[in-house]
Amino acid sequence: MSSEHARPASLRLSDDERRQRDELGFVVREAAFSRDEIARMTEACEELVADLVHDRRARRFAVGSYVFDLDPAHDVMIKWEGESDVVHGIEPFAHLSEPLERWAYDPRFIEPMKDFVGDESPTLFTEKLNLKRPHHGGANPLHQDFPYWTDSARDAMRVATAMLLLDDASVANGCLHVVPGSHRSGVWKGRSDGDAFAKNEIDPGAYPGVAPEPVEVAAGSIVMFGPYLVHQSAPNRSEKERRALLYSYQPAGHPHMVDGVRRMRRRPERV
Repeated sequence: MSSEHARPASLRLSDDERRQRDELGFVVREAAFSRDEIARMTEACEELVADLVHDRRARRFAVGSYVFDLDPAHDVMIKWEGESDVVHGIEPFAHLSEPLERWAYDPRFIEPMKDFVGDESPTLFTEKLNLKRPHHGGANPLHQDFPYWTDSARDAMRVATAMLLLDDASVANGCLHVVPGSHRSGVWKGRSDGDAFAKNEIDPGAYPGVAPEPVEVAAGSIVMFGPYLVHQSAPNRSEKERRALLYSYQPAGHPHMVDGVRRMRRRPERV
């Protein structure tokens, strides 16, 4: 039976999930989407990536722990695995793919996001496709989303993310790691040993006792969290893919991140 025919009466957060959100900072819903639905989403993602990077030759720039490439023709930022031709991620992308934008407004995302965002009509703030290719997928450093969003979101405190796993996620292939309860401590200290973008990453030396915990879940599961949850992911050292769609939501009427990407056309060196 597909998940479309097995939905509970309400997709809003249950009392237990609200407690998890408040105490741990994140909520996991397993098997939210069926294998057939995931296959269709994955196909749309791979088609989009192939269209964006086909024979692409553009200026790349390293900031923080990442290597970016601003594609002004499509108003999208491409993230590369270092200087290789392996794509690490793309953001934002809903304006480039009608099927992926349509999926973002599926009730299985929208209904619980109403409780995370605190708005009855949440809308997209940004979308990110994270790709961790077998033996190529790199690490995402310890961070919170809030510092990255303060310049582009109208109210970064009211942005929340629903991360849909397109592949089974394990420690071996670079699953998400979180610090439970970290969202209650506000903004953590950022790095001071890099460029301006690196300041958005957490200084690991300032928190020597922190031990992020893995979130190992099957494809089709959703991990939901707010802007202050401390999280990271390790490299993919396995033979398997670890791909994920991250839809970030905000209150209705707030501007989308694509507007900020368009502004960056004229000053990519400040990303």
